[in-house]
Amino acid sequence: MMVYSVWVYPLLGVAVAEFASLLTTVYLHRGSTHRSVIFNPTLEFFMQLGLWLTTGINRKEWVAVHLCHHAHADVKGDPHSPLLLGLWKVQLGNIFLYRRAARDPKVLWYARNLVPTFAERTIFRHILLGPLIGMAILWLAFGFLPMVIIVGTHSFLYLFFLNNLINGWCHARGYKNFLKTVAYNNHLIAWITMGEGFHNNHHHKPGSPSLRYRWNEVDLGWLFIKLMCACGLARLA
Repeated sequence: MMVYSVWVYPLLGVAVAEFASLLTTVYLHRGSTHRSVIFNPTLEFFMQLGLWLTTGINRKEWVAVHLCHHAHADVKGDPHSPLLLGLWKVQLGNIFLYRRAARDPKVLWYARNLVPTFAERTIFRHILLGPLIGMAILWLAFGFLPMVIIVGTHSFLYLFFLNNLINGWCHARGYKNFLKTVAYNNHLIAWITMGEGFHNNHHHKPGSPSLRYRWNEVDLGWLFIKLMCACGLARLA
């Protein structure tokens, strides 16, 4: 068991949340949903493993909800539009709106063509088991209370802050590069969500693996994809 200063554990929670955000944007969003990048099967397995341990997300549900959002962006049928539901309802309750949409057969229809991998059909189909194993690893490594701090920090940031900023704030506030396109851009949100804060850019060109448009827009997710491509672990579709 490793013991550190008490301030290390919240920082580890932030690191886990950012790690999960990176996997969400490059694998779930750009890779699985918009198919703009194809990852090496081995790397894909470890991405699925990372998401399973940190979030327990069902990939097919995530893809379905996001494609439904694009099909009805900020109009009737959008599962989490702040223009329809109110900014703070989405900003504070995005996870609940997501879960409701993920149970709707009409929403799941949007991911009808997604084929689960062998690992998803066997190991990763047990969505609650992943986070429990992740918690157990942290417990063994750091102890019970540090595990609670790390998991609590990560869960709050990932479930009630980072994703909510994208679906909430970035559909209500910010600047636009494309005036006739829904959503807004925000540099600060982009930094902490691995590029997802450039949401106006994304809605303008959903199939692009890069979410940046201007020279001063930094997309950390795109930098990661370029690194994986340079290493032969990914290729642009």
